[in-house]
Amino acid sequence: MTDELLDRASAEEYASWFRALADPSRVQILQYLARAAAPLSVGEIVAAVGLAQSTVSQHLRVLAQVRFVLVEADGNARRYRVNERCLAAFPTAADVVLGRPGAASPGGAGIVRAVSVRPMTRDDAASVLRIYQAGLDGGDASFETAAPSWEDFDAAKLPAHRFVAVDTDGSRSGSPSDSSAAVVGWVAAVAVSDRCVYAGVVEHSVYVDPVARGRGVGRALVEMLIASTEAAGIWTIQSGIFPENAASLALHHGLGFRTVGVRERLGRHGARGGAWRDVALLERRSPLVR
Repeated sequence: MTDELLDRASAEEYASWFRALADPSRVQILQYLARAAAPLSVGEIVAAVGLAQSTVSQHLRVLAQVRFVLVEADGNARRYRVNERCLAAFPTAADVVLGRPGAASPGGAGIVRAVSVRPMTRDDAASVLRIYQAGLDGGDASFETAAPSWEDFDAAKLPAHRFVAVDTDGSRSGSPSDSSAAVVGWVAAVAVSDRCVYAGVVEHSVYVDPVARGRGVGRALVEMLIASTEAAGIWTIQSGIFPENAASLALHHGLGFRTVGVRERLGRHGARGGAWRDVALLERRSPLVR
């Protein structure tokens, strides 16, 4: 246990989260949004939870105030989706408040209890591309909207720096021996340039199965990538991340990445109706490779 108290600003933020979830109807709404594959209208939420529209709207306002729920414009209407940052941050906040930073979450259906990281193989293709597509469908992972073929993926990614995380106790796949089905995340890197001066610079991507988010899978994968690239003499890993993807930003900042800057209105996003998106440029300069 640490002797340091939680700073006041963090304590107030965590308290606002707990207050927002003090009402069981808001918990039900948040769960429904977390399970949804796309942003939902108030009417769709009303039909699911069986409450009056005015009541649902009030609950959504409370959830949006603490950023558990994000609001998107859809013409003159609004649609709501869960903020995936809360999926990763809320369990950690509870552990910190209870004096158990880093404590494992309770086991249960769909929860990864034991994960190992190994090199990616051709046998992982179906799982890797499935997880890739799930991330793209979330709308905050990439400008791309469709995962590539395995042949294109394989040709683009550096063979020495691609890994998968595997649920080693079989809780994801139902079969410990089915290593392909048990894949719950992947990380891979590409060269940023063929110029010799940039030989030590790569750009990476990391994707985690939605059922395994918030369980340390992404961290384990990026740590493995850092180890493999440093061993190969690579001095910089960089990545472009949408500013709205707070969980990914927090993961990378915790592993020594820094935000170099934000490239404003860098491109139009087909998954968001052609809306302009900003992209934060992050990089990690290895302290070992000189």
